[in-house]
Amino acid sequence: MTRRATIVERGTLGGSHTPRDGLARAKPALPHAIFGAALLAALALPAAAEARMIDLHLGANAGGMFGWGTTANTQDMYRNAAGPGIGVEGGLKLLVFDASVSVFQILKDGNSATLITGLVGVDVDLPAGNTKLSNGESVHIIHTGAMFGVVLGTNDIAMAPVTNDQLAGKGFTSRYRLAYEYFLNPFMGVGVEGQFGYHYLVGASGTVNNSADHSSGYHIMGLGSFIFHLGR
Repeated sequence: MTRRATIVERGTLGGSHTPRDGLARAKPALPHAIFGAALLAALALPAAAEARMIDLHLGANAGGMFGWGTTANTQDMYRNAAGPGIGVEGGLKLLVFDASVSVFQILKDGNSATLITGLVGVDVDLPAGNTKLSNGESVHIIHTGAMFGVVLGTNDIAMAPVTNDQLAGKGFTSRYRLAYEYFLNPFMGVGVEGQFGYHYLVGASGTVNNSADHSSGYHIMGLGSFIFHLGR
């Protein structure tokens, strides 16, 4: 037997690792890939972005939400709550780092729901076009970024204080958004946005060890907004 034949035989008997095998073992989780890429892009963009040092923002919005679960034999809160709605969102943004709280009230017959969300993350402002406000800021702004945090969801209109007996679920949520905003003046803007997110919920009881009511899945939202800004 030649030296070449011996090498081939050992490789065959010992098993070979093809690129396909490596790809099969290295499939990334979809949420990690999406939000990892979004955060990386957001962190790379500030050099070309136009951002206020401080932006205290408060907005009213209207639109719709749809969600679906990926956990078998478990109801998903976002899927049950899917529908049109109205809401408010307020937050504080420092350059590209944003923290916000939102309340979105689903409006549909027989199955109203409230989503209360707190998020932190990165949101980048990109000027679009050359039109400027009196203060030199762009009139047309593209917003993009990724955020993550917590969500509380109810099966009806939430009443403060929100207690466990009102909840349909609670847990982790995230979102990637792409938005356009037209500034009417330095303090007010109108816009539209689309969102895509991943969620993992532990059920109304919040018992981590009871996996029977845990669910995970994805959700999308489309919104129109009127937003107040204070900062520079």
